[in-house]
Amino acid sequence: MDEEIEVPSYFVCPISMQIMRDPVTVCTGFTYERESIERWMYELQKNTCPATMQVLDNRDLTPNHTLRRLIQQWCIAISSAGVPRIATPDPPLDSNHLKKLLGEIEACPPPPFLVKVLKKLRSLAEKNEGNRRCIALSEAPAVLISLIESQFTESDETYDVAVACEEALGVLHALHLPDDTVETLATASCLASLGSILKRGTCNGRLHAAVLLQKVSTKSVKRIVMNGNDDLIEGLLELVTEEVCHKATVAALQVLTTMSINSRRSRMKAIEAGAVSILIETLPEQTSETKSTCEWMLCLLDVLCRCAEGRVAMVDHAMGIPVISKKIFRVSQSATEKAVRILWSLCQFCPSERILKEMLHVDAVTKLCMLLQVDCTPKTKCKAMEMLKLHGNCWRNSSCVPSRMYPLKL
Repeated sequence: MDEEIEVPSYFVCPISMQIMRDPVTVCTGFTYERESIERWMYELQKNTCPATMQVLDNRDLTPNHTLRRLIQQWCIAISSAGVPRIATPDPPLDSNHLKKLLGEIEACPPPPFLVKVLKKLRSLAEKNEGNRRCIALSEAPAVLISLIESQFTESDETYDVAVACEEALGVLHALHLPDDTVETLATASCLASLGSILKRGTCNGRLHAAVLLQKVSTKSVKRIVMNGNDDLIEGLLELVTEEVCHKATVAALQVLTTMSINSRRSRMKAIEAGAVSILIETLPEQTSETKSTCEWMLCLLDVLCRCAEGRVAMVDHAMGIPVISKKIFRVSQSATEKAVRILWSLCQFCPSERILKEMLHVDAVTKLCMLLQVDCTPKTKCKAMEMLKLHGNCWRNSSCVPSRMYPLKL
């Protein structure tokens, strides 16, 4: 717009301070933009009227059709100034229609028809935030989780069944699920289905499975550890290897890290599945898009190297120490801290002559000396100093480390 237009104050939502497109009135009589007041009540968990701070007796939202028409007429009247017309909002999801769809799903129809119904439900969930909230607060999540548990099994797996389960996952992925609903995904049968989808599903299905597992791991990781199977860990590692998308990779790494931190059994399963080699060989070059991926990979490697089997896998890989050394100073302070912790584990528990010489050869020791001179976290500096003190006699006289780079009196 070339000139500033004065907007009537009663057209503006008191929360977002934007012109309202779908004005609704709460029980206190004040009108807000639907999206803003729904976010206030459900995402921010507020039970008061934003304007008066009066406690809301109920959460009913009544469409203010009169105000919406006035706003639309005003937009048309000044359209020459570049103000676009506000379209009539879609009506909220009809609860009876939702119940009908859920009833059709629970009736266990043939897979092709089931896929068709699930696609309708997913389309509704992806349409707007109001629909997603209505579906999340209904019986839909329980019905969908039950479907995933019962349908996706080794004995009756068909293409249509797999598509149906992935459509159900797509709906769950779109919703803001309550914590108690998220925890129900951690049953043995549900985790088995998610593991199967991670290994044999489509790209979208695997992404949705990984993100849902990520949500579950933050709420009930112990149940994942207890009920998870080999397919789960192997599927997550395959997701990291194949790099389906950045979001899926980060989600898989977070789940693997959380499981490995909380369970030695999970840590051992990951190591046996080749996690150390996979991480070393897929650690990306630093870009703005791969920073978080690199940090999570180093975090998982750090956890795996806390046990002897992980350290053996690290030192047995020809690229292990060079790759870890290369990440110091080159990604972020967090990545540097994790890389130093990995080297510290190797120096502390398996300091063979070959490892110490290799650290010299790839300039890891020089970087440890530099860490004492730069601004880094106290933990990182402490680990670097411990390594230099512990193996100073081996590294002191090396031509790879100038004396000015080795200020410690050992």
